[in-house]
Amino acid sequence: MEIITAENASKLKQIGQAAQAWITEVVWSPNGRALAAAGADGIRLYEADAMRVGGVLKGHDGPVKGIAVSPDGGWVASAGADTTARLWKLRAGAAQTILRGHSDAVNAVAFSPDGQRVATASADQTARLWTLEGEQIGLLRGHTDEVTAVVFCGAERVITGSWDQQIRVWDAASGKCLRVMEHESWVRHLAALPERGWAASASRDGTARVWEVESGREALRLLAHAGGADAVAFSPDGRMLATGGRDQTMKLWALPEGRPLHVLRGHEKPVLTVAFSPDGRRLASGSGDNTVRQWGIV
Repeated sequence: MEIITAENASKLKQIGQAAQAWITEVVWSPNGRALAAAGADGIRLYEADAMRVGGVLKGHDGPVKGIAVSPDGGWVASAGADTTARLWKLRAGAAQTILRGHSDAVNAVAFSPDGQRVATASADQTARLWTLEGEQIGLLRGHTDEVTAVVFCGAERVITGSWDQQIRVWDAASGKCLRVMEHESWVRHLAALPERGWAASASRDGTARVWEVESGREALRLLAHAGGADAVAFSPDGRMLATGGRDQTMKLWALPEGRPLHVLRGHEKPVLTVAFSPDGRRLASGSGDNTVRQWGIV
């Protein structure tokens, strides 16, 4: 299978599919052999080649709204509508540590680059930082509406997005808000590319944007999806951005210029999540049409 590039992106085709209730997020294992998907009925771990279910993680009392895999592949973190986040230690039979502290649904979760900290984002208007033992070590307060997205950009920066239309950059050590960037409507999803100091955002205003994290400068604005953009993902080499949205499509864009490369169609409801495999050979997507799909060049 070929690595997806700006030159061959138009050759992408669907290469696999699985059914799962209302997909909220898909993420790859670091070795690219497994794909984890969170949704209304919990978390499923798929063998990537066959799209066969290799495991199910159960514990949340309600839908799972976000998911992350640690850099070493040993942990899964999940964000639940039940106000908890959970850490699943896969090498110990998926033993759970429950993170309690939020007073409303947890919408998103992210691991730090060293895998030793977890960030959570909640409808209670806060983001929080935790150890793998479940101890809260940071409280990020400043948003005035639901915090819908969270991501680390390197070890020192945490970035959050909210229904208040703001993206906030925080110092991970002190919890101080360093800068604020804004969309014209809700911020739905974030991605980071630490090597270039970039963050990408998807918004209900229909745009996907790329930001310089340290300056707060808007480096690129894409009129991405009619009805709203829901998801963003950088390719591993940082030369492309994938977006998904309410128009039921995924789109690929060349970076840094923002040139449109290809539109992928097939989902029958909004595309809520997109993710490149670590080797750049596959693209995964999840949708409100209750499917997880894989795309590649064969």
